[in-house]
Amino acid sequence: SLTKAGVGSARTPEPRRLADPSAALEAIDIVVQPIIDVTTGSIVAAEALARFPNVPDVQVEEVFAAAQLFGYGHALEAACLRAALAARPRLPGGVLLFTNLSPDVLCDPAIAQCWPADLAGVVVEVTEQNATHPDRFRAEVERLRRQGALIAIDDVNSGYAGLLRLARLHPDYVKIDRAVVTGMQGNAAQTAVLDILVDFSHRLGAAVIGEGVEDLADLRSLAQFDVDFAQGWAVARPEAVLPSIPAAVVETCVNERRHVLGKLNGHRSRAAAIRATYRAMAALRGAVDLSGISDALDWFAQAMGIDAIGLSMLSDDGGLREVASSRQPLDSRVYALCDYPATRQAIEFDRTLEVHVADLGADPAERALLVALGRASLLLAPVHGVGGPLGVLEFVQRTPRRWTTMDIAHARGLAEQLITVHVRG
Repeated sequence: SLTKAGVGSARTPEPRRLADPSAALEAIDIVVQPIIDVTTGSIVAAEALARFPNVPDVQVEEVFAAAQLFGYGHALEAACLRAALAARPRLPGGVLLFTNLSPDVLCDPAIAQCWPADLAGVVVEVTEQNATHPDRFRAEVERLRRQGALIAIDDVNSGYAGLLRLARLHPDYVKIDRAVVTGMQGNAAQTAVLDILVDFSHRLGAAVIGEGVEDLADLRSLAQFDVDFAQGWAVARPEAVLPSIPAAVVETCVNERRHVLGKLNGHRSRAAAIRATYRAMAALRGAVDLSGISDALDWFAQAMGIDAIGLSMLSDDGGLREVASSRQPLDSRVYALCDYPATRQAIEFDRTLEVHVADLGADPAERALLVALGRASLLLAPVHGVGGPLGVLEFVQRTPRRWTTMDIAHARGLAEQLITVHVRG
């Protein structure tokens, strides 16, 4: 996006000659645009965007381009940065602030004076373009990280040079270029690029933000391809005060997530292949004792980077008791399903369930149990036999984790494999 507080002009149109180019510096307004969690539709961050009331008839991108042309580009970006940081008190607690700088401006010694000592809750967003001095740029990024800032890379596409820079920087967030996101439904080329970028970013440990969400179809597509967060006019337009998210957007996120959890629906061919592999492996898993199951769960937990995986089986009186677990002692308590209605429904109807402590819309009993156990995220896959439900397989994480379609495929596939193990609690 070129309507951002402090963005480079490498991709801007030819600027018109302003009557007084310095007028933009005299007054800078900051508006904020929400960034939402694709799973729940909740606001997780807001991006600070610059507006210039003294030059109302000139596009924002043209103002930045003119600033570069007339030699005050760095000064304008610095002024926008100060205005953006001053907008932090407008945001609710826990909402991150994204602010933008081009790589060379980030390295300007004058910019160092703009940053407060504590940058917790601030995400410094830099464009994908090359820095003139890469070593100095990376050193400055690391300095900001030590002050508590997170780093995002903007306008990422499939160019090899950009991906190489991305790998070297190891950002916390990757923002996918709107050219990839907008109108991607049914577009094989765009979806292929998105799939590659999401997988690449997640391998680097970065969360993915899809920009340019122009309609709900774009939002649904992002959910299907494991994009973590979304931003665009269909979500909310920039405003002086952080706008609320329309009910239709939240409903789309929740419904699409439910669909992904329940069906996978062929959105990711690799996910379908994983499930098929597990079905084939099930024939090889004849009789396995509980010790062997725990060893297998431990192997899967390590391979997938999951804190723990547990298998709980149903007793005749409708309780759940853990019978096998990876990396931790067994939980000897018996949990009555009547106390956990979401789990009971997931088991009865053979539905995958996820619970996050941070999701206020989740089952309160499930959230309270996670808090008591010191966990932040749960993915539950029912184990069903020919005669009905046998138990549940639980993937748990101590820190918040958005369960990807790969995680869901693993959980469902492993649960199917355990059907051959007739263990009763």
